Amino acid sequence: MNRESYNKIAEIWAEHRHSSFVSQIIVDFAEKLSLNAKVLDIGCGTGMPVAGYLASKGLLVTGIDFAEKMIEIAQSQQIPQTQFLVSDFFDFETKETFDGILAWDSFFHFPKEKQAMIYPKVARLLNSGGYLLFTHGDDDGEHTNPMMGEEFYYSAILKEDIIQLLEANGCEVIDMIKDYREKDTHRGLVVLAQKK
Repeated sequence: MNRESYNKIAEIWAEHRHSSFVSQIIVDFAEKLSLNAKVLDIGCGTGMPVAGYLASKGLLVTGIDFAEKMIEIAQSQQIPQTQFLVSDFFDFETKETFDGILAWDSFFHFPKEKQAMIYPKVARLLNSGGYLLFTHGDDDGEHTNPMMGEEFYYSAILKEDIIQLLEANGCEVIDMIKDYREKDTHRGLVVLAQKK
């Protein structure tokens, strides 16, 4: 459902997101990373504004998204220090590891039955001392909601389960903000963790 829906709204999404702001939390995340640090952007969409911002700060960004049209737009912008790949997160394979992993508005699109599978994979991809920043739903369950005229699937697990899964995979929660609001945006849960 989500791949098809995102492909349908790709042009509208690009227009909307390219004029959007970069969250202060993402700005703070970028500041934790050194020059030429490698960042994986999970669910990168069209690459703007987030991947573009990270690259402008001297970071090497790999963006993945399963919506082909989103990646086409991202690649067409030729943002320096970035590469954009069509890939579902669970199918993504690389020998690279990353100093930072960002999943801004993507984990909550993953199937409920796969939520627990996120954290061991992220831990394998993350270097020791690396940071993970992600948004998540704040209620256990799954539902669909319309956006830009198309239907999208969402799911979430309990925040206590997220903490347990992160810790079980060698990551420590640094910050967890419920009901995060910034300008005209709202996220149920924002989590920053670091691999020990």
